Amino acid sequence: MTYLTYRHGYSTETGTKSNTAPKAFKSSSFNQPKEIPKASTSQTQTAEVPQEDIDDFNITKLIHGTTDMKIAITKRASNKLTSIAEDDKNPNAALKVEVESGGCHGFQYNLKLTDLTEELKDENNELLVFKRMGDDGEVAQVVLDDSSLQILQDSKVDYTKELIGSQFKIVDSPYTSTACGCGASFDFDFEKLEKVREREANK
Repeated sequence: MTYLTYRHGYSTETGTKSNTAPKAFKSSSFNQPKEIPKASTSQTQTAEVPQEDIDDFNITKLIHGTTDMKIAITKRASNKLTSIAEDDKNPNAALKVEVESGGCHGFQYNLKLTDLTEELKDENNELLVFKRMGDDGEVAQVVLDDSSLQILQDSKVDYTKELIGSQFKIVDSPYTSTACGCGASFDFDFEKLEKVREREANK
């Protein structure tokens, strides 16, 4: 399998693996809230969310690790990951999503294809694996570490087709703020997440 890793997305166009070593950071490298806000169950907020978005989150389940945080895999991303797994005859194919420190806004994405068995072979791993539980043979799996999910919680993994090419990317991320024009680098709004946490705690 050949692939090209972008800082803001994973291209499925023909390419070679980047030689740049990812600079993955630990949770301790920035201030993290100790508690994660739970999703609101108010009827008013639910009514404002498109049904497709609700479905994406409802059928994306945590299958490895322990966390209250969540992320969704869209139907487009699921179809592409399922196709890759079938073409490679590898049901353990997965997309690994990492947030690294760097770029002009502080953080950048690193998305790449991986083998889930290899990622989880260390019994002491602290990885989190999400799978879209569709009813049509989907095998879409996404792997993250805890510090990356802290940043990307409540966002979606999508697959887009644009003039510059097709790629996996993170969309609808509620806690990222400013970003560079191409979306390669972004800021994380810690204050917004903290306010959500406080609001949920006061209910």
